[in-house]
This record gives sequence, structure tokens and C-alpha cells, in this order.
Amino acid sequence: MFITTRLLKRWLAFAVLQTVTAVALAAAPGWPGGAKVAVNLTFDVDGETLWWDDRETMQGRRGPLSQGVYGPTVALPKILALLERHDIRATFFVPSWIAETYPDEIREIVAGGHEIGAHGVRHVPPTALDPAEERRRLVESIKVLSGITGSHPMGYRAPAWELSDATLEIIRGARFLHSSNLMDADRPYVHTEPAGLVELPVSWVLDDAPHFWFDESSWNKTIRSAASVKALWQEEFRAAHAGDGYFGLTLHPQFIGRPARLRMLDELLGWMREFDGVWFATCAEVARHVTRTELLADPAGQ
Repeated sequence: MFITTRLLKRWLAFAVLQTVTAVALAAAPGWPGGAKVAVNLTFDVDGETLWWDDRETMQGRRGPLSQGVYGPTVALPKILALLERHDIRATFFVPSWIAETYPDEIREIVAGGHEIGAHGVRHVPPTALDPAEERRRLVESIKVLSGITGSHPMGYRAPAWELSDATLEIIRGARFLHSSNLMDADRPYVHTEPAGLVELPVSWVLDDAPHFWFDESSWNKTIRSAASVKALWQEEFRAAHAGDGYFGLTLHPQFIGRPARLRMLDELLGWMREFDGVWFATCAEVARHVTRTELLADPAGQ
């Protein structure tokens, strides 16, 4: 009797899992042209803001700061050239201090047909601010980015993906279309509160920082080879192409822009193009399509 009960429980659990999976896959967004997977390439152009010892005084050591400088000055032009070769439009999330410091580089991003998203002022997470200060800094970043690019940013990514309890309401009130911060889903969805804000989910496995970040102050971060990360991302893409239909990479010019890693990205994009039904798009394009079609899965039902 004990064995029968245990087997019955296993069977019921399997049946529930199959039902949930079927519902989730059936609710996957229908992408343009019948594409099987939507791909967002996103770049956080953090520059020196990651390496300040004090973000308020913007003071830091020259060595670590040079890693940040490498991003917009050396890596970014190579990344833009790579994207042009592949005819891919990406989304670049930029702290407004970086935009003010490197305005010509930001204009080059826009000239390439890419999207610029908001990413704080000095890369201070909203969790470190009270709601009034968070709102004030968001307004400041919008003003700077709009002045340089000529248009209001449509997307917001919090520094370190650290949202406060007020963040989503604040950005929706500031006319943002999409957020790219949460890890509670495998594909885009629309928030019910605040209504209408599209979430483009993220994941640490699809972020280059956990694999390539090194901080000499701790010496406890292993730098992985580009080949191993490529294999990992290929596994993730195969699964997205076969099932969930969304693949969003979070990249940082100062990390992914090193020669061997950029070569790996070049090879990865070429490999992805060999699959049928791949839609490369900006975050805003995906968010607009999700909003327009409303063919969405509720993350709570996944």
C-alpha cells in the first residue's frame, strides 16, 4: 500500500508538471514572421562607475578605473562594428554620467540604429535611495540621455538589477515601456502592477559578469575561458529555441570586449543565425510586440 501511494503521488506530480508545461508553452509569445525565438543583445555601458571607491565623490584608483575606461573607448567601437557585420540592433543601458562623459560614443550607438536605455546616474542601485531621491535621479538620467540621443529612453535597467519597492511604479510613471531586471520568468510578460510595463527577464547565467569579472581586491573570482562560456550560452540558446522562445544576453563592453571574448561573441552570433526562426531585436521592439499581441504567459502560472 505504501509503494502504491508513493507511485500514485509520483504519477500525479508528473501529470501536473506536464499540464503546466503544456500551458506555458502554448502561451509563449508569437514572434514576428513566425520566429521561434526572440533574441535581445543588451550591453551595460558602466565604464568607470563600477570601479569608484566612492560613487558620490567619484574617486578611485587608477588601475581599476582603467578597466572601466576600456569599455567605452576600446571595446565599444569593436562591438558596434561586430553588430553591424551581423546586421543586429541591440540595446545599450547607459548611466547618465557615462553618457555625459562619452557623448560622442553614445551618439555612435544611436547612429548604428541601436536603443539607449536608462541605467541610473552613477550606477547607484535604487535600493540605496529613498523614493524621492530615486525619482530625482531617474529624472536627471532621462534629461541627460534625451539631450544626447534626441529621444526619451523607453527601457530601464537598475544598476545591479537591484529594484526598490518603488522602482517599477516610478519608471512606469515616467513613461517607460519596459523593464529588464527580474528573474521570475523565462520569457517577457506584462506587469499587472504597474499595469502595462513589460518585463524582459534576465538571468545570471546569461550575464557575462559572473564568468569574466575579476576584482583584485578579493582574488576569489575565477575567470572562465571564452570557449566554456560559449558552450554554456549555446546550451541556453538551444533550449530557448526549442521551448520558451526568448534569449536575452546581458553584456558589459569592458568584459565581453576583450579580443578573445569578442571573437567568441562573433562566433556565437554566426552560429545562432544558422537556426531557423531567430528574431534579433532591440528590447523596445520586443516590448512593443509583446504589448501589441498580448500573447503572454503570466509568470505566476509558469
